Amino acid sequence: MRRRDRILKASSGERGSALVTVLAITTAVLLIGSALFIMGVGESGVVEYATDSARAFWLAEAGQERARSWLEEEAQCSPPVYPFEGSFVDQPLSGGEYDADVQIRGGGDPWLIEYDVVTVGEMDGVVRQIRSVFRSETFSQYVYFHNQSSDVWHVTGDSLDGPFHANGHIRIRGEPWFGGKVSTTEDYLIVQSGSDPIFEQGYEVNAQEVPFPDPVLVPSALRAVAQAQGLYVGGLRGNRAYYEVELGRNGVLGYLSYRAYERVGPRYEYSSWTDVPVSGLNGPVWFEETIRVEGTLDGELLIGAGEDIHIRDDVLYEDATPRGGPAPGCDDLLGLISAGDVVVDETPPNMSDCVIHAHVMALRHSFTAENYNQGPPRGDLVVWGGIAQENTGPVGAFNEYDIIVHGYTKDYHFDVRLNGDSPPWYPLTGRYILVSWEDVRPPEL
Repeated sequence: MRRRDRILKASSGERGSALVTVLAITTAVLLIGSALFIMGVGESGVVEYATDSARAFWLAEAGQERARSWLEEEAQCSPPVYPFEGSFVDQPLSGGEYDADVQIRGGGDPWLIEYDVVTVGEMDGVVRQIRSVFRSETFSQYVYFHNQSSDVWHVTGDSLDGPFHANGHIRIRGEPWFGGKVSTTEDYLIVQSGSDPIFEQGYEVNAQEVPFPDPVLVPSALRAVAQAQGLYVGGLRGNRAYYEVELGRNGVLGYLSYRAYERVGPRYEYSSWTDVPVSGLNGPVWFEETIRVEGTLDGELLIGAGEDIHIRDDVLYEDATPRGGPAPGCDDLLGLISAGDVVVDETPPNMSDCVIHAHVMALRHSFTAENYNQGPPRGDLVVWGGIAQENTGPVGAFNEYDIIVHGYTKDYHFDVRLNGDSPPWYPLTGRYILVSWEDVRPPEL
């Protein structure tokens, strides 16, 4: 009996020990499960917050684009409008909302318009903010631009390295090379059968039109600024009159020199030279007559003409290699604007290549070469900057193999400094570029 009691007591003890073990394991499992549940809930909250934060950021970006679109609508009015401020409040989008505040900036270049834009996106109580600066875009953003298209082709050997936009057709034969994005307002490119053009950055059809500057308003505005704070040079006598313009004449850099060729009594005569320091000009230089220009620029300058501009020889930057373009840190910048044509003349220096460091604009007509369809090939027409024109102008002529046989082969390069800069007083496109932006965390409301 004592033995049986001992056995029963041992069994009871073992059962009690097992129960304790089971309870401990169960408690541990419950604790682990609870911890996992809490962690899951926490992680779910983190994921939800991260998602809402990302969506709030996208909403702030949407507000930024809404502000840019509004500014461009105003700038493309006729006449253009540049408001001092504007705002969009509680704008609903995709289950959230955004605010945008636009304020014009003071200082900076007097002809460029800049805005501070602050946008806030909100999604389910999560807020994100972006601060950015927009600057009005000028036509110097294009290596090649034309408003209307004539029968001018880009052919084998032509190289256009930079943004190219056309409010009209683009014509291609053979194997031209395009280093930047190509865009046209038309719904197709005109490409000769058998051609194999190279588009390094692709091309876009049905692109938005970029309004070309008014050929009356731009000269009028530049003339007024030149008379007020730049250099204005008036009309001449005789229908064959013109101005000669040299940059850095006789090796004296930093000066613009000009002289008149006009009728004096029964014959035409040259005047003496006038030398003007470029650094002393706070506005554009405007000549009412045709000008013939060449030389080397040291400084920043815009030269405009009420008639045609003729390129008589290379036009270069002081801090540059002729074919290699501006050197790193170059601070020379030139704009040439003609109320008529810009013509590369058939002069002895231009018979073997011609190099132009400038952004060039022909408001009423074209950028072209004199007698482009005559004589032997003249080599490359090298441009570091860009060309904008009312109508496409020819600079060379090609044969049945799409090879240049007269005039020039195009060798056009976008000056990358123009991504953040522009020749002074250059015409605006009516669009805005993003200069800077900052993701503000937490938002400074």
